[in-house]
Amino acid sequence: MIRWGAVARQTLLSVALAPAAWAQRISSSVDIGGAAMRYADSLTANGGSVSPALAIEWPRATLGGAATVSRFASGLSSQGAMNASVFSHAAGLFVAELEGTAGASAHQDGTRTGQALGGFRGHLMADHSGAWLGGGMGRTWDGQTWRNVLNAELAGWFKADNVTLVASTTPTSVADTVRYTDSQLSMHWSRSVVELGGEIGFRAGATGAVVGGSGRRWGSVATTAWVAPNVGVVLSGGTYPIDLTQGFPGGRFVTLSLRIRSSPPAVESSRSADASGAAPANGANREASLSFRTLPTDGGQVQLEVHAPDARSVEVSGDFTSWRPVPLSRASGGRWVVSLPIPSGTHQINVRVNGERWMVPPGLPPITDEFGGVAGLLVIEHKAP
Repeated sequence: MIRWGAVARQTLLSVALAPAAWAQRISSSVDIGGAAMRYADSLTANGGSVSPALAIEWPRATLGGAATVSRFASGLSSQGAMNASVFSHAAGLFVAELEGTAGASAHQDGTRTGQALGGFRGHLMADHSGAWLGGGMGRTWDGQTWRNVLNAELAGWFKADNVTLVASTTPTSVADTVRYTDSQLSMHWSRSVVELGGEIGFRAGATGAVVGGSGRRWGSVATTAWVAPNVGVVLSGGTYPIDLTQGFPGGRFVTLSLRIRSSPPAVESSRSADASGAAPANGANREASLSFRTLPTDGGQVQLEVHAPDARSVEVSGDFTSWRPVPLSRASGGRWVVSLPIPSGTHQINVRVNGERWMVPPGLPPITDEFGGVAGLLVIEHKAP
C-alpha cells in the first residue's frame, strides 16, 4: 500500500519513457512479488503485486512517484501517487521548497479515492543533521465527497556513518471536523549489499474506530538484500494506520518481492565492504591514498582538489554540473584540480579515477537514496566580501 506522504522523488513508471536528456538524473525500480494483507482484523487478502517507482532530479527540482497494481482473488486493486518539488537557492543553511502531491486509487469492490495537496517547507541543512517546518492544504475525495485538508509539518533528521534517522510530527485537519496529529520516527541503515529500514508511529486526536489494532500505533520493518548490482530481494512486514483523509482502513501486511532497478548504485563509498566485511581488493590501495578538499577562489569559484598521485585521469560530477563528468587537470605533488562556480549551500558530488566506478570523495559523508544511489554531501559557504 502506498503511503501518500512518502512518494517524494518518485513518479509513475510510464514517465520513464520520456527522453532522459532533459533531466539531471533518473532512477527507477520495480518490485514484483506477493503480499498477505489483513484489513481491520476481519478481511484477509493474499495476492501478487507489481510496484514501479521513478525519480527525476534537476539542479533545484524533483519529480517522482510510485504505483502499485495488485491482483487478489476478488479482483484488481490499483493506486498511484506523484510528487513534485521546487527548491530555492541556498541562503546559508536555509533552503525553501514548494511541493505538491496528487494521487488516486481504484479497488475491486468499486470504490475510488483521490487527493491533491500543495505546501511549503523551510529547510535548515547542515553536514550531518537538518530540520524543516512547513504546511499545506488541498482536497481529498473518499469516493463520495470532496473535503478540504489542512496540515502542518515539523521534522528533523540526523545522519551518522551508514544510519539516517528522521523524526516528524504532522497535525492534520479534514473538513474542520476531524483533527489528529501523526508523529513518526523512521530509520534507514545500509552497508554494501544489505539495507534495513523501519518506522514507528503514534496518532493523537480523532482517530475514529481502532482498526486492526493499529488505530493509534503502527510500525514496520523492511530489509533488502542485493543479490546482484541491479537485483534485490525485499522482505517487509508490519502495520499501518487508518487513512482518515481517504477512508482507507488500517491493517497488517507481509510482503516478499524481487526488486529490479534501472542501474546499480551510481557511486559507492571508498570505505564500503563486500559481503564478507573485507575491503574491496580492486583499487583498495589506490583509494587509500586518495584525499579531497575544497579551496575558495575569486569570483564565487571553488577549487576542487583530489590527491591521486597514481591516477591517469580524475573526474567529478555533481548537482552543480548537472551530473555531467568534468575532468580535473594534473597539478604538482600528485594533485588534480578544477575550479567551478558552485553556489553556497549543500550539494551532492561524486569522483571517478581512471574512468572506473564513481565513489564518494574521501572525507565527505555519504548520502543514500531509496534507489541505492550514494553521493557525497558537500557544503559550500562563500564569505561575504
